[in-house]
Amino acid sequence: MKKSVLVFIAMSLFANFSMAECDFSTGISKQENGYLYTRECNLKVGEMKRDLLISQEQIAKLNQSLDLKDLAIDKSNQRVILWQDTAFKIEERVNTIDDMRKSNQILYFGLGVLTMFAATYAAGQLK
Repeated sequence: MKKSVLVFIAMSLFANFSMAECDFSTGISKQENGYLYTRECNLKVGEMKRDLLISQEQIAKLNQSLDLKDLAIDKSNQRVILWQDTAFKIEERVNTIDDMRKSNQILYFGLGVLTMFAATYAAGQLK
């Protein structure tokens, strides 16, 4: 257990020394019109500033892609709703046509029966 704790502490100290090229506590001094950086700190601050700009660019692009994704989902939902409305309207029209066809068949049958009776009556009148 002691060895693992010592290894952990040693690795964390080694990581700090290897990553820290600039000691910010001593590498930056306050001047009357701003701050004065050492060369290493100036390079490190420049890298951090560049990384910050890159990350801000990435965040902007990710936000734009999220907005485009939301827009695509909204358009897809609108297409689904439009398709459903069209399907319901077509179904209603088909049902209306089917009802009219049934009523026309009954009407034609009735007119045929009426025509038969009228023809029979007219034939009876000729006799």
